[in-house]
Amino acid sequence: MEDEYIEVIGVEQLKTILTSLSPKDIVEFAYKEWIPCQRSGYTILNLENGKISGIGVEQNQLPLNDDLFIVLYTISALENPVKANEFLSDEEYEEYEEFKGDEAADYTPDIVADFCKKNDIDEDARKITILANRFEENEYWNYNKWETGVLNEYYDAIQEEHYTFKTVDEEV
Repeated sequence: MEDEYIEVIGVEQLKTILTSLSPKDIVEFAYKEWIPCQRSGYTILNLENGKISGIGVEQNQLPLNDDLFIVLYTISALENPVKANEFLSDEEYEEYEEFKGDEAADYTPDIVADFCKKNDIDEDARKITILANRFEENEYWNYNKWETGVLNEYYDAIQEEHYTFKTVDEEV
């Protein structure tokens, strides 16, 4: 009986994919899957086909994605990664403070969303920009170190004992 192989992208193809991504590309997939206090958002790289995508995982749940992947970026369900005073200008924030009134908590997502709609502010775009800038400043700025971390995840994933892998380098 022949060994059955799972074909995965090779290291060179992985490096090519990584260099084609901007910090915004990496953050945006996770952000779109993230729901505050409910679902963590992950940006993943599928090791079988080289596609980047996002998955959302509810609290206390394991990802149900059958594909072999590595995680490039995470936003935890339990975090509030961008506060209103960070993505609103000083003037907008003053207006927001008046808009929410005295009885509202410091951060109430519904009130922030209502304020942004009322004032034609693209809340998601601003938050993604801030998260991408943070990711770039904190991790991506030292690209070699970030890439090495991703490569280590790749090697860990393909060295799991219950799979047999065959790497395939293709032109991207």
